[in-house]
Amino acid sequence: MTGINTYALPKGSWILVTGANGFVPSNIIDELLSLGYRVRGSTRTPMPWLDNYFQEKFGPQAYESVIVASFSDKGAISAAMQGVDGVIHAASDLTFSPDPESVIPWVVGATLNVLEAAQQHSVKRVVLVSSSSAADMMTPSAEKKVLHADSWNKDAFRLAWDKQTPSKSKGLAVYSASKTEGERQAWDWVKENSPAFTFNTVLPCLNVGRILHPEIFGSTMGWTRKLIQGDPTAFTMFPEQWFVDVQDTARLCAIGLLHPDVQSERVFAFGEQQNWNDIVGILRKVLPKCTLLCEGPENEGRDQMEIRPRERSESLLRDFYGQSGWTTIHDSLSRGTKDLSEV
Repeated sequence: MTGINTYALPKGSWILVTGANGFVPSNIIDELLSLGYRVRGSTRTPMPWLDNYFQEKFGPQAYESVIVASFSDKGAISAAMQGVDGVIHAASDLTFSPDPESVIPWVVGATLNVLEAAQQHSVKRVVLVSSSSAADMMTPSAEKKVLHADSWNKDAFRLAWDKQTPSKSKGLAVYSASKTEGERQAWDWVKENSPAFTFNTVLPCLNVGRILHPEIFGSTMGWTRKLIQGDPTAFTMFPEQWFVDVQDTARLCAIGLLHPDVQSERVFAFGEQQNWNDIVGILRKVLPKCTLLCEGPENEGRDQMEIRPRERSESLLRDFYGQSGWTTIHDSLSRGTKDLSEV
């Protein structure tokens, strides 16, 4: 399946994945278990359905859960890391609250607490799941812009704290600022503390694709599915016009954890440029019986941004997994809506 001969961590190692019941984290866990690793997933409260799902699929010894009710509880984070060789920190604040005070410090604090705990244990590799919004606001632009591996979102923090920011875009600005500051301060921490572990980040754009369990809403895919019910919220909630299959994101997180040559990298998960009218068109083909599907937004432009680092990421998917390239968004949306085929 893979094109490399040795992994940075031996199969059978324990990996901690935070936010295990989320859309992206659950797919990361599924990927790691498929590769032969054992996973400890953190959740804020007991979720026996999640344990049952992974243990029935991969065996009772492959997955276990741990409760981390608050990422301000350093003792709980430390206990969760007992005996693990790798950490993927995927938990985040996805409320899209317009209040920066309630979101940004939490995200930054949680990230730094995870890094500090990893330093105190025998952890060898750490991956932070960041976001495309840490590199740019990702609002569609008719101007030709280029996103580089060292690009950072220069506007999010100002927009998040500016009382004049329109209410309809405030939640996204706060989220973007939290991801920007969380990742930036993580890299600063690594530079200042020189931990023994290797550190990488993964920056996915808008994730779509399979949802592993009915209890998982599916974050961005959940809102995309709402279009099928006639709810157009996604159009204004997520102006971004780059999409990626969630399994590609999960695989890039696994690569950041396991590929011995991926060290101190920002790995960009950008599959295809599509606008919402494109997405509606794909959904119409995938679900031809659907009568409630929203019409795409009027006068929607098309983003002209060039994402330079996506070539490196696509190369990693080819080398590590033998993929021909990015999963098409058509295939991704098909997987993410297959339970709705009779809608």
